[in-house]
Amino acid sequence: MEMSRAPVSMDIRMVPEFDGSSLSAAEWLRKAESACQLCGISDVVRVIGLRLTGAAFAVYDQMAPEDQIKLEKVKEKLLAAFAPNPFMAFREFKVRKLRRGETPDAFLAGLRELALLAGGVSDKVLASAFIDGLPEQVQESMRSGARMETLSLDELLTRARAMLANGPVGYNGLSDFAAATNTSASVALSSGSHYRCYACGGINHFAKECPTRRQEAEWPMRAGDRTYGVGKHGQGGSSCAGSLPLLNEALPTMEVQVDGVVRCALVDSGCSRCIVYAPFCRQWERHPVSLKTISGEELPCIGSGHVSLVVPGARAMAVDVIVSDRRPLGLDFVLGMSAIRLLGGVLVNSQGHVQFNPFSSATCAGADTVMRIDEKDFVVTYEPTSRSWTAAWKWANGGGPEVLKNARMEHPPAPAIRAAYEEELKSWIRNGWLTPYDERKFGQARALIPLMAVVQRNKGKVRPVLDFRELNEHINTFTANCDVCVHKLREWRRQGTDVSILDLRKAYLQVRVDESLWPYQTVILHGRRYCLTRLGFGLNVAPTIMKAIVGHVLSLAPDVRKGTSSYIDDIFVNQSVVNAETVKRHLARYGLVCKDPERVVDGARVLGLKVWEEQGSLRWSRGNEISDPPKNLTRRTVFSYCGELVGHYPVCGWLRAASAFVKREANRASERWDDPIHENRIRAQLSEIVNALKTKDPVQGRWDISGNKARIWVDASMLALGVALEVDGSVIEDGTWLRPDEARHINMAELDAVIKGINLALSWQMKEIELMTDSATVHRWIEDALSGRTRLKTKAANEMLIRRRIETILAIVKEYDLKLAVTLVRSADNKADKLTRVPKRWLAHMEFSEEIACASVDVLSPQHLIAEVHCASGHP
Repeated sequence: MEMSRAPVSMDIRMVPEFDGSSLSAAEWLRKAESACQLCGISDVVRVIGLRLTGAAFAVYDQMAPEDQIKLEKVKEKLLAAFAPNPFMAFREFKVRKLRRGETPDAFLAGLRELALLAGGVSDKVLASAFIDGLPEQVQESMRSGARMETLSLDELLTRARAMLANGPVGYNGLSDFAAATNTSASVALSSGSHYRCYACGGINHFAKECPTRRQEAEWPMRAGDRTYGVGKHGQGGSSCAGSLPLLNEALPTMEVQVDGVVRCALVDSGCSRCIVYAPFCRQWERHPVSLKTISGEELPCIGSGHVSLVVPGARAMAVDVIVSDRRPLGLDFVLGMSAIRLLGGVLVNSQGHVQFNPFSSATCAGADTVMRIDEKDFVVTYEPTSRSWTAAWKWANGGGPEVLKNARMEHPPAPAIRAAYEEELKSWIRNGWLTPYDERKFGQARALIPLMAVVQRNKGKVRPVLDFRELNEHINTFTANCDVCVHKLREWRRQGTDVSILDLRKAYLQVRVDESLWPYQTVILHGRRYCLTRLGFGLNVAPTIMKAIVGHVLSLAPDVRKGTSSYIDDIFVNQSVVNAETVKRHLARYGLVCKDPERVVDGARVLGLKVWEEQGSLRWSRGNEISDPPKNLTRRTVFSYCGELVGHYPVCGWLRAASAFVKREANRASERWDDPIHENRIRAQLSEIVNALKTKDPVQGRWDISGNKARIWVDASMLALGVALEVDGSVIEDGTWLRPDEARHINMAELDAVIKGINLALSWQMKEIELMTDSATVHRWIEDALSGRTRLKTKAANEMLIRRRIETILAIVKEYDLKLAVTLVRSADNKADKLTRVPKRWLAHMEFSEEIACASVDVLSPQHLIAEVHCASGHP
């Protein structure tokens, strides 16, 4: 009789959670499958999905629903995201050594896993790697006991297990006993075929042939100094790493490549700089350098220089070093914080195992690989080891100019801001953004960029800026896909009220510039030449580069991509989709540091606008104080001041027509941009504008917008066209366009205003539009065209132009499937009327601006003059 099997239950906590960094992906998947198999659970893929968290869950969540239920697909995705790539795995396979406290079985299992990830190796190669990773004394004993090639991998493992059972093994691959014997004057040879150098502890060579000893003996002479004696009790013998067995076991050490040669390094996060033993540094200069130890003592060194450093699992990088004439702590190299920062931080576990950039694998798929953004005008790469972005622009003609002509060092700032300006430049030097230019390394400087100061009145800060105008002439820019501030404002205002704003901290200075371009970014400060190593404000491709970097990073996480929108370095966060702190952490994982998020309801600056909450909705106003008009009037200063008053603000009311009119007057009163303007009329007009703004500023309105219904108010006068878009009783955006002087037919201008108004409504994605006009003729024309009741009737000279405008309106309505209605209103009630007017006294001088001339003319009757005006204007 068969026994029925009871349902199997399993505590899901038996499978540890996996976030991509706690364990290797392959090891965790094996554990999960083994646990399910032992408990009789067949639906392994569901258990895996329930135990994923952090970045691992983000990768799983991006998969298609049909792939999430397929075990092989899930394993493939997780391994692709978090397992080392074959190149990294093979590199780790080559340098893998037996760690302190690690058993030979665990060591061999680790080698097998790396070999599998690297694409597989033969058993002979695996055996060779296993033997090579054992402590040196164990290797010698195994080689002396039998021919290694005749033993199988299991036999080698058994022998290693037996030999290592005698005592603990240090992290550096030496047992306590073996390490201690290194300091002895005589070393017993394990076999007649192996002999040891007493100078460096290496095997198969004598001290007189020791390459390390030879290098140590030669370096003082290359530096022009005394010769150091090297011997058993001298510099080479007593201070080698082997003479400090207990210290080596207590400290995290590892093998690194220094200028292409493998050296033993101490990882010391308590040391701010890297220190190298002098014979191992090829490029250094002699000068007194003093280090202070943790005990307060001075440690004299002999100079400083730079080396090429390669750490397992990371690319080669150049680091500055302090040069010592003695081995620091008995080792070849001290890897200090200056290198640890470039490597993305360090994690040392209880066994002394060192892991650099420990959290890189916890970001998301692809974070462990170099990312590249290649556009027509620039290339940007992301280095995950240092979490840094490096940009390089592309030259317009395929190659950079030989030398730029500018010889000016600075546009001098005003005396009042000079101190703040120079203090900011000093901070650039302290942070390494401005570094002394090294002609020996980079060659002759190709450009001198003038420095200048920009005052940010809204922040009360002074910013150094580089005048890149000459350099920009040699760099192509492709701006078709650049963001427009006005368009971003419309997009952001439709996001509701639960929103926050994130701002990158010194955004451009977070992006490095490729070293090959440093000669084109040099400045002279206090008589010394520096080069800007970061992206400079004023470079024509800088905004496009910043947009590409921020946009790419935001797109790497689905929830972040859905809930954010960026404009250069400002990031708008819809908190109903994703939390602003989550976005901030996501950006930080990719080297982009943000300021603390600001909730808009609590008051924030958004793209230059001041936004706050009021009676359940958001309001906005001008983001800075209104300044006084410039004292010295030129066309340039007038245009700059009027542009500051209007800016990119969505609603300006009467100010748009007034500022545009003053700019037109400045054009008439001057021939060149910097010619002085002596007409008091323009100064009086500017003063009248400022006084009216201080009484009641029209630059304000409601921020949050919703729905697809809107009213368009349109008007035209002999001076200008005006359009105002109204939603739920509030004007959300308006616009004014001055008419050219030769414009005559007012009805054509009204139709032009209608077209501009419909285009404005479309930019807000409006579908139901009510057109408000005070022109009876335009009302009749559009209403007849929409209904099809009757054909257009006009005998004006511009009949064909009028018909073309009506057909354009109908084509827009049909193409965008709009519901358009037309309403006739009185001029006094038209909200667009003030957008087309300026004070009458401003126009008075234009009526009498012509010179008075004496001439005899025929006096025509008033009826004849009226007929001529109608005929010239094209009225029906």
